[in-house]
This record gives sequence, C-alpha cells and structure tokens, in this order.
Amino acid sequence: MTQPVQPLPPPKARRKLTRFLLTGLAVLLPVVLTAYIVLLIYNFVDANLGSWLSRRLASALGEGEPNAAFRAGGNILAVGIVLLAALTAGALAASFIGRRIIGGLQQLMLKVPFVRAIYPYVKQVTDFFLTDNKLRFHTVVAVPYPRKGIWSLGFVTGRGMRSISEVTGEDMVHVFIPSSPTPVTGYVIFLPRRDVIELPLTVDEALRFCISGGVLVPGRESNEPPRGTQDEDGDEAAETAAAEAPSSPTWATDE
Repeated sequence: MTQPVQPLPPPKARRKLTRFLLTGLAVLLPVVLTAYIVLLIYNFVDANLGSWLSRRLASALGEGEPNAAFRAGGNILAVGIVLLAALTAGALAASFIGRRIIGGLQQLMLKVPFVRAIYPYVKQVTDFFLTDNKLRFHTVVAVPYPRKGIWSLGFVTGRGMRSISEVTGEDMVHVFIPSSPTPVTGYVIFLPRRDVIELPLTVDEALRFCISGGVLVPGRESNEPPRGTQDEDGDEAAETAAAEAPSSPTWATDE
C-alpha cells in the first residue's frame, strides 16, 4: 500500500522559513563561534597549566590524585597566571628596555625557517584586534584599481607627494587599498583627486566590509530589497516592487 505524498509548503511559507533560518544562523553563529574560541583557549590553558598546577596542589597537601576541588583551584591559578603574564608583557612592552627585548625576540622568530612563515601573519591579525593603535584614515573612498572599470575600496591617507603633483599637474591624493580579510596589509597608490569617489561610510563600517569579504554591507548602501514586515498577500508584490524601484546614488560630494 503506497503512502500518500505529503504536499510541499506554499512558496510564501518556504520563503519565510528560509528567511527565519538565515536570520537565526546570523544570530547564533557569532555567539557559538565566540564561545567555541573561548572554550579552546580555556582547554589549552587547562591542559598545559591547570592540570599541572592541580597535581602540584594535591601533592603539596598530601593527596594522591587531584579531586574536583584541586582541579578547580588549579584552573583558577592557571587563568590568574596567564592574565598576570599578559599584564607583565604589556608593561614590559611599554618600557624602552622591554621594547628592545621584545624586538629582539621578534627578529629571532623571523629567522626560524618554519616559524617565520606563520608568525608575521598571526601578529598582524592580533595587533589589529587587540592593540590600541587604531588605523588613522581620513575618508573612505572608491578608486579605479587595479585598472579602470574595477573599483576598490580605500582610505585617503593624505595629499599626494609634491614631486608627483608637479609632474602630473594634478591635485593628487594617496590612498591605502586594504586587503581582505586582514585590512592591516594592502597597497598605497597615488591618483588624481577627480578619480576618487567619496563614500558615506565610517572607517569602522569600511573595515567590517573588508574583514567580512564584502558580506557586511551597511544597510543604506545595500542594493538588496528591504525586508519589511508584510502580510502574506502582499509579500511577493512588495518584494518585486522594492527590487524594481530605482535607487538614488548616495555618494558624498567633494568639498
């Protein structure tokens, strides 16, 4: 006896389910990934330092194997030692002698064959997210790079060099083109001011755009149709109208 075929949900219901699923993933993924990274760090500290400290505590108090209380005490001590080491390294890096010592250690790591292929890139990422040295940019712009017809996002970092301006006879600017997903690296180019399109973006928005590979576009600059609250009968018509509606340019004008 054949089983009856279950009908598929209507198209509108499928679209709503898909939208709810994607929205839920966008909400949950950052939380889950953050918790996962924190758990990895905790497990690393526990396995390499917390377990050893718990055994030392149990041995010092005449116990054989560390129980749950010793394990908890060892983990607390391990976290405290790591935080103290980080504070000490930060204070050391702020002093003249400390900077010389850290600089020497970094140069040593750059000479180790395998380590030098990993360390510079890890340091760039950690410096970008953890240090207080914020990138100083003036204006977020779009420039024709690497060739005419292809536009790249960049940051105006100053007026062009005098020698270049004198030779070209143009009002030149120099622009930093960040790479993705690590915008602390990139290229510096010189081009006429008339070829620069100023964008109504903050530096933080532009950096998020670069780090996400172009996924995180500010809402006012997105060409996607708005997802407002619609009743079921007006869903398809509203989405079609929004997609067909012309969008006005919002580029900032030159001063």
